[in-house]
Amino acid sequence: MSIVFSKVKSNHFSEVCELYQQVIEAMQAHGLKQWEWEVYPTRDQLEADMTARQLYRVDEDDRLVGAFVLSGDLSEEYNSMEWHYGVQPATLHRFAMLPGAFGTELAGRVLTFVKDEALKLGYDSLRVDISCEDEKMLRRFASAMTHEVGRIHLENFDMDYICFEAPLSDECPILPLRMHPAYRHGEMTPWGGDQLQTVYGRLIPDERTGEALEISTIPKLESRSTQGEKLTDLIRRDGARMAGRFANGEFPLLLKLLAAKQSLSVQVHPDDAYAREHEGKLGKTEAWVILKAEEGASILYGIKEGVTLDELRKGLESGEDIEPLIARVPVKPGDVYFMPAGMVHAIGAGILLYEIQQSSDVTYRLWDFNRTNAAGEKRPLHIRQSLDVIDPELKGQRAQMPEGGNNEIVNLLDVPAFRLDCICVNGECEVPVEKDGFVMLTALSSLLLTWEGDAMQLKAGDTVYLPAACPDVALRGVGRALISRA
Repeated sequence: MSIVFSKVKSNHFSEVCELYQQVIEAMQAHGLKQWEWEVYPTRDQLEADMTARQLYRVDEDDRLVGAFVLSGDLSEEYNSMEWHYGVQPATLHRFAMLPGAFGTELAGRVLTFVKDEALKLGYDSLRVDISCEDEKMLRRFASAMTHEVGRIHLENFDMDYICFEAPLSDECPILPLRMHPAYRHGEMTPWGGDQLQTVYGRLIPDERTGEALEISTIPKLESRSTQGEKLTDLIRRDGARMAGRFANGEFPLLLKLLAAKQSLSVQVHPDDAYAREHEGKLGKTEAWVILKAEEGASILYGIKEGVTLDELRKGLESGEDIEPLIARVPVKPGDVYFMPAGMVHAIGAGILLYEIQQSSDVTYRLWDFNRTNAAGEKRPLHIRQSLDVIDPELKGQRAQMPEGGNNEIVNLLDVPAFRLDCICVNGECEVPVEKDGFVMLTALSSLLLTWEGDAMQLKAGDTVYLPAACPDVALRGVGRALISRA
């Protein structure tokens, strides 16, 4: 089979128009109504495509069997989609093939040519939309393209179309990804509240929603893209271009928004060595940024000065209330607290905070205020493990988030597990990207995240993942955002 691809010239234009009419007749005979000659496509559209040298023909053994348009023109409806790839995308339009000719081999060769041609023309990715009615074409593109983006509705045709995309090379940028959290709620977080709804407008699972895992690879609690893809699957698909040096190992960080209506348990976390030996997991160091705090709100933060581990042990083993042995610290919005592994701590009631930590779900509970569930049961404590890992000398590290600034990045914490910065935007401020890692950005105000050729509107509380292959990005507006990276 001899296949030739070429740009349509004026002396062959009528032949190509006849092809489109034949294809439309075949579509309609099979009940497919997405095209109607001189409604879409029209002779004028195709002539304009030919003049712009964007209209191609496909000849099989010297017989015209197909035609398509390859251009950088994007449908307006595409603006509503959250694409993953490319700042210079090409679009495949008006793809018509005679039904008897469009077999598996020809389909593969056509799409290979389209991708190669688009790359030669300077595009970095390919986008296409296919009618939901056309099951055969959907199967072809689902297997040939990298990513199914989602569904758009074209009013002119009163029909839904599914969008696909594919990067054209390893140099193709991966765009910022808006992430959607997994929630811990109900009996998992009996201390939780509804602040994520009242402050950020979230549709939370219930009124005891304690944690939104904004960026997470914790099994069964993975965060997802707008299309519902797990972060772990995104990293598996794009590897180092998605997660840099962390692509083939454990994802290092976990980012949460945490809403406490009541006090959390008094707890401590192990370091990596202890957690590896006893739990088979990473240890946990973490930091909090206080976002909202009711009047009089406080946290427990380290063992009181002069209290020994033996005193703490006696209290724990006797079942006494150990709260008097722990330092209580009043908090206000903007306060930043670092908890190294081994430091006793607890979040108090009436607090909404941002938490960055190692990617671990290992928590040892020392004291839970004798709380019981509806069945009268207390949550388990971990006295032995806690005593193994507590370091009473740890006093943590504190910082203060700036109230504002003139397009500057202020470092809040820089510890071995992570770096935490605050971006103060007053106009436009560039956001650092990690070419060998990733960046997690959480807006604290309404801001616009921009990059070459596109933008993403963020409201307070929205979190975005910036991949290793992310293009240069900036924030526009007036407000603040937090960024964390390993």
